[in-house]
Formats: sequence, structure tokens, C-alpha cells
Amino acid sequence: MITWNRRPVKCSCVLTHACAPGFTLLEVLVAVAVVAIALVTFMGLHLHSLDDTIRAQDLTTAVLLAQAKLAAMGEFPDTGEATGKFEGPELERFQWITAVTEQILPPLDPSSGGKQVTVRHLAVTVRWADGQQLRQYTLEGYGVQ
Repeated sequence: MITWNRRPVKCSCVLTHACAPGFTLLEVLVAVAVVAIALVTFMGLHLHSLDDTIRAQDLTTAVLLAQAKLAAMGEFPDTGEATGKFEGPELERFQWITAVTEQILPPLDPSSGGKQVTVRHLAVTVRWADGQQLRQYTLEGYGVQ
């Protein structure tokens, strides 16, 4: 006789080990299925996290390369366009494009005999391959003379 909640309960089991405490096969299978689904979900999240980390690293590299290229152009470069690739084994996926355009503005006060203002728009675009996609980052600046 087994007691449950201080009341005696009769065991209807013919064999004594059939009333032994434990989990049934169905309960174990359901628990394993729940754990497997959770693990698959977490592995998918981890994979997306790795992809996002690689994209962020590539974007950071592109920003730093564009800043370095813009600094190397100088404050008032010649107008025109140029293209090229960055050197180094880690940077072989990255390409740069520079474009410099000029705009001449009239003097603010023509009656005082002011000078014309020359403004140059500097644009550095860094492109790289991210799997099947082509990504780019553009950094712009202005030079005034």
C-alpha cells in the first residue's frame, strides 16, 4: 500500500516494479524534443550573430580605409576621379573610388570687391564584396579656398 497525501492508496499493479517512481518513455521523448528545438533555435541565433559581427568588422574597416584615403588626398586636391585597390592580403576585397568636383561661389558682398569662393566636394567610396552582395561606404568632405 502506498500513501499519497496521507491517504492510503492501493496499488493496482500486478508487478511490484511497475509502480516504481520515474519517467515514462513518452515523457523523456517530449523533454528531448523540447531541448532539441531550443538548441536549434540558439544555434541559428549564434549563426546570425557571427554574420552580423563579420559585417560590422567589414564596415569598420571600410570606414577607416575611407578616412585614410580622404586624409591622403589633402585639403584641396585637384578635380577628377580615380579608382584603385587597397594593398595587403586582408584588404584585397576592398576597392576605392575618389571623386572631386568644384563649385565656384560668387562673393558674399559684390559691392565691397570680395573674392570668389572655390569649394571642392571630395567623395571617397570604398566598395567590397560580402558574399554575393557588393557593399559600399561613401565618405564626403569639402575643401574651401
